[in-house]
Amino acid sequence: MVRGKIKKMMAAALAATMVFTMTACGSDSEEKTADGYAKEIYLYNWSEYMSEDVLNKFEEEYGIKVVETTFESNDEMLAKLMAGGGSEYDIAVPSNFYIESMKANDLLEPLDKDVITNYDNIDETYRTMQCDPDGEYCVPYMGTSCVWIANKKMLDDYGIEIHKMDDLKNDNLKNNILLVDDSQAIMSVGLLGCDLDPTSGNLDDIAKAKDYISGLNPYIKAFAASTDTRDSMAKGEVAVALMYSGEALQAMKENPDLEVVMDGEQCSLSMDTMVLLKGSKHKEEAELFLNFILRPDISAELTNEFQFICANKAAVEYLDDDLKNSPLCVLTDDMKKRIFMINTFDADAISAETDAVMEIKSSR
Repeated sequence: MVRGKIKKMMAAALAATMVFTMTACGSDSEEKTADGYAKEIYLYNWSEYMSEDVLNKFEEEYGIKVVETTFESNDEMLAKLMAGGGSEYDIAVPSNFYIESMKANDLLEPLDKDVITNYDNIDETYRTMQCDPDGEYCVPYMGTSCVWIANKKMLDDYGIEIHKMDDLKNDNLKNNILLVDDSQAIMSVGLLGCDLDPTSGNLDDIAKAKDYISGLNPYIKAFAASTDTRDSMAKGEVAVALMYSGEALQAMKENPDLEVVMDGEQCSLSMDTMVLLKGSKHKEEAELFLNFILRPDISAELTNEFQFICANKAAVEYLDDDLKNSPLCVLTDDMKKRIFMINTFDADAISAETDAVMEIKSSR
């Protein structure tokens, strides 16, 4: 009973603190910097996706502290904002394929390009995404692609080369392939294997893609978490993996025998973006932060730390040499022609892809 009372007291205290915090945020009485800015802004971001050094530099330069709260999935982020949590934050970091839902639910504030002058640093490839063709709401942050990685030494020992999907159907690759456990990435591979549009969301096409991936089951060792695909490839435990580009870069640093294969095929791309939330109480300061993030040196610092695809063309010269010269970080012109952006599907298509992958797994 005592424990129960303590819990109730703690909950009441927490609720009071939250009310005070939400009331204080953006109030007329809050403290200002010497330049008249609010002293804090509020960022809602993926976990482990922002550099403390970058936040400290922003605070040193402008006197504005960035208070960061994190989430683990786009679904978690959207649910929180739609439940009214948007009033707590100024900036959020959704993936591109969630932007249309956020616009439809009136969660976004248009960007002021007169303030965000560094927007011009963004590579043209990422300025005209389907979710925001005029660049009205999104600041591209960092991206990721799903790529095929192989252990060249193992392939040489098997006497095989991998240039296309059907090359995976080799006896030496039975129980020797990992697929990152991402329904949309897996089904995109199946759609490409069937020469179908991976961005259509067509239910008949998804059924065909399911059959194609099911045909690869004898060769698939596991559907694995992204970090597990990275670790297994780095240790040389399997010959081939479909994995995120960031993890691929990390694995390739650890194991020099790894290389990108099927580099003539199409590959998926998703882009995480920074958006200004509707009702932001610190719009001026938030746009100042967005402009700061787009500075070439700052964008490069973030890319060097997290090793995802760099969307800032002006930042390339500041990147570490290994990243500057990696097509998994700075896309080549050829890769830009071959990428397809992961777009928003309707609920039926998303459900169909999820169900298809579950059926593939259960049939193993």
